[in-house]
Amino acid sequence: MDIIRKFYDMDLKKVMQIWYDCNCEVHDFIPISYWDRSFGYVSRLIPKSEVYVYEINGLIVGFIGVDEGYIEGLFVHKDYRGLGVGTKLIAYVLQYYDFIELDVFEKNYGAVCFYENRNFQKLRSLPHEDLGEIEYRMCYRKKKEEWSYIYNFNLSEADTSLQ
Repeated sequence: MDIIRKFYDMDLKKVMQIWYDCNCEVHDFIPISYWDRSFGYVSRLIPKSEVYVYEINGLIVGFIGVDEGYIEGLFVHKDYRGLGVGTKLIAYVLQYYDFIELDVFEKNYGAVCFYENRNFQKLRSLPHEDLGEIEYRMCYRKKKEEWSYIYNFNLSEADTSLQ
């Protein structure tokens, strides 16, 4: 059974493994040492953040972190990409926000296409402050009822205690 729920402290090890593996895989243009250096900082930040995990049969396969309408990160384990996990996580967040923004590296072609295929618009491009790599700022403005029926996500499957 698929479920989206709030992050719990006991999820940290699995969430950080997905974060690290995804970053190293899809950002092959960034030295792995950058992710190694960032690991401790991110692992302290996640428990203090608004994070939702996606589980399939009790196994965490993805997560999304949000800060007041800004998506800090969306990560899906490589074996579960293309199955709607990322789309459902975005749809879940859009229950709470009518407008969301995010930054994505220009060279992360898969992610750029993923967001464009979900009607995100590029607002601007700027170099990342630490790496110098170009990032796109992208945004999405929700239209009434759009996400709930297009992606056929039944909220009864999610942890509705968060509402």
